[in-house]
Amino acid sequence: MPEYTESQCCIDYKFVEAGNFSWDALPHPVSTVTAAPSKGTNRNIKLVNINVVRLRNNSGVALFVNMPHYVVDGYGYAAFVRRWAEVCTWMHGDTYENELPLREFVFDRAVIRDAMPTDMLPLDDACSRMYEKTSTIGHLLAWMSPETRGDVLVAGTKLMPADGHIFHVSRSTINKLRSRVEQSGLARRVSDNDVLAAMISQCVAQGVHAKSRTRRMFSSLVRSLTRPLLERDNFLSLIVVDARPRLDKIMQMAPAQYVGGCITGVPVINSTHTLIAAASSDKQFSSITSSVRSVVDTVSDKYMSGIDNALNRNPACFAHSLALSITTPEKVIITNQSRFGLYECDFGFGAPKWITPMATFLTNFASVLSVGPNHDGYHVYLSVEKYVMDDILSNEFWSTHTSLVY
Repeated sequence: MPEYTESQCCIDYKFVEAGNFSWDALPHPVSTVTAAPSKGTNRNIKLVNINVVRLRNNSGVALFVNMPHYVVDGYGYAAFVRRWAEVCTWMHGDTYENELPLREFVFDRAVIRDAMPTDMLPLDDACSRMYEKTSTIGHLLAWMSPETRGDVLVAGTKLMPADGHIFHVSRSTINKLRSRVEQSGLARRVSDNDVLAAMISQCVAQGVHAKSRTRRMFSSLVRSLTRPLLERDNFLSLIVVDARPRLDKIMQMAPAQYVGGCITGVPVINSTHTLIAAASSDKQFSSITSSVRSVVDTVSDKYMSGIDNALNRNPACFAHSLALSITTPEKVIITNQSRFGLYECDFGFGAPKWITPMATFLTNFASVLSVGPNHDGYHVYLSVEKYVMDDILSNEFWSTHTSLVY
């Protein structure tokens, strides 16, 4: 069953709006769970966690919606919110003359199994290390119950607390950087996401590289206790990729929508020094951007079949890849949520004024977000350790090409 809670607060909507919808301006707490799948208010992991906070005098509503990856991915999450909004709008109407449109959603992950081609590509070295390498920490995480594993991950986030900020990247900035890459001749086509991934990788790599001596000692200790995913002086950008467009059988299901988990992380590994140099060198920035494009282009249906095969050969594979990403400080996980159309979700009272992730998430995490209808470009949410964020806020390349929202 889902978890649904409601509460009221003494903050008026006008003060939230005057505070530019920043996390400090919102009522506390809005979120009822943390970044890791964990226990909600009733001490159980739920399929959905919803918290409705009514602002003073019904001047507005703050709506928190969480669905763990045990259930759906971002595409499925957005499908749920859009459908909920559609039903609310229909119910809010004066009459029920128009029938509620029917939607067909499919959760059965056998759909993924059947959509995978029998021909598969062998995993490259980076993917092999990510999905086939085992570890003691991975075995331990796999052995735990989901609730206990969630508690452990939440405790881990408290040991290395994240500092979150949202930045705006304008359309003109994206176009300017893309033009530089295309003129270099290193990539025939470059997407917005390629450019943003290169920007994010550059600034986080520089921030991680600037770590204190204590942090360097900790990283060395982690390396000695685990089988490292990276060679020394390398940096991992884990690009989250949706398999749906790459699997013909899923695309042919329309109008039915497969909303179960259908994403995977694709590793892009670069030299840390190359990433840092990209801030002052068009050639190096173009090289980083083209490396992202090159890796993403390799993700075909046969490539996905190889990863799916690795995941199913070892039931604990998910935990091993999770353990490797946790114990790899020199990394950033990049996901793109700008295509989900959440600003189009009208619950019957107009489109949402602001959509934001929770204030603190996992460390070394970045998400590309859509902006409201009166803005261009993208919002980028960065969640990193404070010392990394301090470096990012003073990073000349990042400050030149972005503006701080809050």
